[in-house]
Amino acid sequence: MQHLHCLATVLEKEIRQQGFSSISEFSKISGINRGVLSATLNDHSPKPMSIQQLDQMSIALKKPSGWLYDEFLEEYFLTKAKINWRKLKPFLIRCIQLNRIDNIHCILQRLAPIPGQLNHIFELAEEMAHEESAYTTVRDLYQTIIRHEKDHHSEKLAISHYRIFLMEIGLDLENNYRAAIQFESHYEKLPEHYKLDALLKLAFHSYILEDWERVKKYASELNQLSSAIYNKYYCQKPVSDTNFLASLLSPLVTYYAQSYLLRFGAFEREGKYEEAREYLAFFKDLNWFRGLDEQGKKEVQKFSIYAEFNECNIDLLQGNRDVLPRYIKLMEKYPVEILPSLFILLKASNIHCWNIDDILDTYKDIIYPANMLESINGYQSYSAQANLNRHVHIYYQLALYHLNRNKSLEQLDVILSALETTIQNFNNSRIVDCLALLHKLRTIPKMETK
Repeated sequence: MQHLHCLATVLEKEIRQQGFSSISEFSKISGINRGVLSATLNDHSPKPMSIQQLDQMSIALKKPSGWLYDEFLEEYFLTKAKINWRKLKPFLIRCIQLNRIDNIHCILQRLAPIPGQLNHIFELAEEMAHEESAYTTVRDLYQTIIRHEKDHHSEKLAISHYRIFLMEIGLDLENNYRAAIQFESHYEKLPEHYKLDALLKLAFHSYILEDWERVKKYASELNQLSSAIYNKYYCQKPVSDTNFLASLLSPLVTYYAQSYLLRFGAFEREGKYEEAREYLAFFKDLNWFRGLDEQGKKEVQKFSIYAEFNECNIDLLQGNRDVLPRYIKLMEKYPVEILPSLFILLKASNIHCWNIDDILDTYKDIIYPANMLESINGYQSYSAQANLNRHVHIYYQLALYHLNRNKSLEQLDVILSALETTIQNFNNSRIVDCLALLHKLRTIPKMETK
C-alpha cells in the first residue's frame, strides 16, 4: 500500500526539504486550498490528485514541467479500478502539450482495448486536430484508432485515415503519392462534408503529380457528390435546412466548380483541347447556383475569371494569336494569374514558333524573382508544390524557347542553382527533366544570336 502513496510521499518530502514549515505556507505559495492540499498529502488515505494540482505544486517547488508525471500515471492506473475519462483527459492533454511521448503511449496502450475508450480518444484527437504544435502526438491518437478500431466501416476510422492523409501531405511529392494511395480506399466511408474535401484534395495532389486519369476520376466523383448534395438541399427540401451546409469546409459551389475546372485542366495538359473546351461553360457563369453567401459569390466570380483565362489558353495553344491582346489585358487586370499565364504563353510560342521576347522582357521580374529560391520554396504544403510546379514548367518552356532560337538564357546559373537546391526538398522528377534541359543551354555561347 505504501507504493500506491509514493507520489504524495515524494511531494511531502520535497516540501519539507525546501523549507516550507507548514501546509498553510505551501498552500499560499502553490495556490491550492489548504484543506484540499492536506487531504492530498495525507499519508494514510490521500485524496486523488489532479494534474492541475501536481502542476501547481511543481511550479511552487520550482521543478520542471512534467515533474513526477511518470509517478502520477503509474499511481493512477494502479489505484483506479475503473477509468474516469473526465479526470484522465486533462492529464493526456497536458502530456500532448509537453510532448511527453512515453506517457502518451502508455495511456493510449492501456485505454485502447477498453470498450468505449476509442470514442474518447477520437473526440480528443478531433478537438486538437488543427493544433500544429501537437502534430506528432495528435497523429498518435489517430493511429491508435486505426490500429484498434474493429469496425472497418466506422466513420471515425475513415476520418482518422483522412486526418493522417492531411498530416502526411508535405513537400516530398513521392511521399504525397504514397499517402494518397494509402488513403484511397478509405475516402468513400467518410461523412459527405469530409468526402467532398477529400476528393478535392486527392484531385489536387494528383494534378501536381500529373496523374491525369486520377484527376479525372476524382473530379468526376466530386461532381456527382456535389450535384447530389445540391439537389438534396436546394431542390428536394427547404433551403432552411442549413446544418449540413454550414459544416462544409468550403462553399458547395467551390466543389461543384472545381469538379469541372480540374477536368478541364487535365484534358488541357494532355493536349486534348477540344475535350477541355467542353468544360468551360460549366464554371464560366455560376450565378444560378442557389444558396450563395458572400464567400460563395466571390467563388463564382473567381471561377468566371478562371474560365476567361482558360478560354484564351485553349485559343493560344491551338494557334490563335489574335487573342493575345485580350490575354495581356487580363494579365494586367489580374496580376495573380501572371505566373500560370506565362507558362501558357511560352508553351504556345514553342508549339507555334512565336516570338514573345517583348512579353518576357515585360515580366522578367516575375520570371526571375529577386530571391528565386525563397520565391520557389516560400510556401507550405499544396501551395508550395503548386508554386514550384509553376516555376519549373515555366523554366522548362523557357529553356525550349531559347534552345529553339539558339540563344543563351538570362540568369541560367541562378535558375539552376535554385532548382538544384529545391530538388533536395521536393521529390519531383519534373525538376530533373527541367535541369537536364537547362544544362543543355550551357553549350550555347553567351552572346545571343539576333
